[in-house]
Amino acid sequence: MFDTNKLSTAVKRGLLLAGSASLFAAPMALAQSDDENSAEPVEKIQVTGSRIKRVDLESVSPVTVITAESIALSGDTSVALVLRNSSINTFGSFRGQSGYGSGASASSEVNLRGLGAGATLVLMDGRRLPGLGYDGGSSSDMSMIPMSIVERIEILRDGASAIYGSDAVAGVINIITKKQFDGVNVGYSFEDPGADGGNSSKYNFSAGVTNDKGSIVFIAEHENTQEVSDVAVSGENALDSYSTYSPVANFYDTDTSSYLYNEDLCGDVADTSIESDRCGYYYGNTTWLYGASEKNSLMTKIEYELAENLQLITRFSALQTSTDTRYAATPVSTSSLTIDADNAMNPYGQDGSVYFRTSSLGTRDTTTEKTTFEMVTGLEGYTDIGGNEWDWQVYYQRTSAKEEVFNYNLVNDTVVQDLIDTEQLDLFNVQGLSTDDWSAYNAELLASADHTGTYQSTQMRDIIDGSISGEVSRITS
Repeated sequence: MFDTNKLSTAVKRGLLLAGSASLFAAPMALAQSDDENSAEPVEKIQVTGSRIKRVDLESVSPVTVITAESIALSGDTSVALVLRNSSINTFGSFRGQSGYGSGASASSEVNLRGLGAGATLVLMDGRRLPGLGYDGGSSSDMSMIPMSIVERIEILRDGASAIYGSDAVAGVINIITKKQFDGVNVGYSFEDPGADGGNSSKYNFSAGVTNDKGSIVFIAEHENTQEVSDVAVSGENALDSYSTYSPVANFYDTDTSSYLYNEDLCGDVADTSIESDRCGYYYGNTTWLYGASEKNSLMTKIEYELAENLQLITRFSALQTSTDTRYAATPVSTSSLTIDADNAMNPYGQDGSVYFRTSSLGTRDTTTEKTTFEMVTGLEGYTDIGGNEWDWQVYYQRTSAKEEVFNYNLVNDTVVQDLIDTEQLDLFNVQGLSTDDWSAYNAELLASADHTGTYQSTQMRDIIDGSISGEVSRITS
C-alpha cells in the first residue's frame, strides 16, 4: 500500500524567518546523451527534509509516500484515518473522546514515535497548518484538510528539528494537494460500523479550472457523525465499571473501613447495584465513547504564472466544527464531602466521608465549537546570478483558530457541602420518602450547585518567510 523511497519528489517548503542561501549543492550525476541537443530539461524538485532544490534522486532522509491510489484502496475517508491506520504511526493518534475538556474532544492529532502530537510537524504543501488553541498551538488538527484535495501524503520518519524547529523532533508530515483539476465533481459517502451509533455521512464538492497560465481549485466538504456509546462497543456491563461515586450515597465508616448505604435505594435508582460492600454506579450506560460531530470545511487554491519564471500561489482554507460529547453525571470529588455524627441527616451516628454523584442534575455534556481560518499567499521564481540558477520564494501566512467549550451540569462542591452541613440534603433518605420523591427532593436542592463551565481560546499568527537556494560551485570527482 505504501511506497517507501529515500527521497520524495514533493514540493517541500519549511518555515524560515529570514532568507537563507544554500552554500553547497548536492553532487549530481546526469546521464549524457551523445546528442546534447536531444536532452530534455530536468525539473528541479524540493525535498521533504531539505531546503535545497535539486534534480538528483538520492537522499539519506527516509521519506514514506502514501499515494492517492493507496488512499483510495484503504477506504479511509479522512486524512486523520489514513495516518491513524498507517504502520508508520506505530504509537497511534489522538481521536477526540468524551471526557476530554478544553476542546480536545473535537480534535484529530497525529503522534509519531510516541513523542506526542506537539513533536510532529504537520505541513500542507510545505506550509505549517494552524495550531490548536487549547494546547497553545503546539499541534495541528488533521480534520482541517479536505480529503478530496489530497494528492499524496509524505512522512519524514526521522526527526527534522535542525530544519523545522523543536516541533519536528518526531518527524514531519507533508500533505501535498492537487495542483491540476478540471471540471466539477460531487461525491457522497456513508459509513455504518454495524453497531449502534457511529454512522457517518459525508458530502463533498470539487471544482477546478486549469490552463497554460495556472489553475484554480475549490473544495467543500460537509460531514456528520453520530455518537458511539460505551455500551454499544463493549456490551451491557461488559467492562464491569462501577464507581463508588453513586447517586445513592456511600458513607465510609473509618472504624470498620467499610461502606454504608441505603439498601432500599440501591438497585432501585437507575444504573445502581450492590457491588462488593458498596452501592456501585455503572457509568457505562450513559457515557459516550465518541461524540457526535458536524464538520464543514472548504479550501481554495490558486496558482498563476505572472511572468516567465515568476508564479503567484494563494491558498485559503476554513474549518468549522461542532462536537457534542457526554460523560456520566458529575461526582462530587474535587473536595471530599463529609457529614458530622450529630447531623440530622446522618443515620449512622458518626463522622464520616460521603461518596456521591449528582445524577439527578443530568449527564455531563460538552459542546465544542471550533473555527479555523488560514490564508497563504506568496511568490516563487528563479533567476540567473553569475551563470547559476537561484530559486527563491517569499510568503505571507495568516492563521486564526478560535475555540469555545461549554461543559454542562458541573457541580460546585462547596455548595453541596453547605447543603449537607445545614441539614437540608437528605443523601441517605432519612425522611423515608419513595425513591421518586427522594430523587426529586434532592434534585431541587442540588440545582443551586449546578453550573456551566466555559473555556475560550483564540490564537492568531502572522508569518512572513522567504528562502533562496542555488549552486555556488560544483564538486566533481
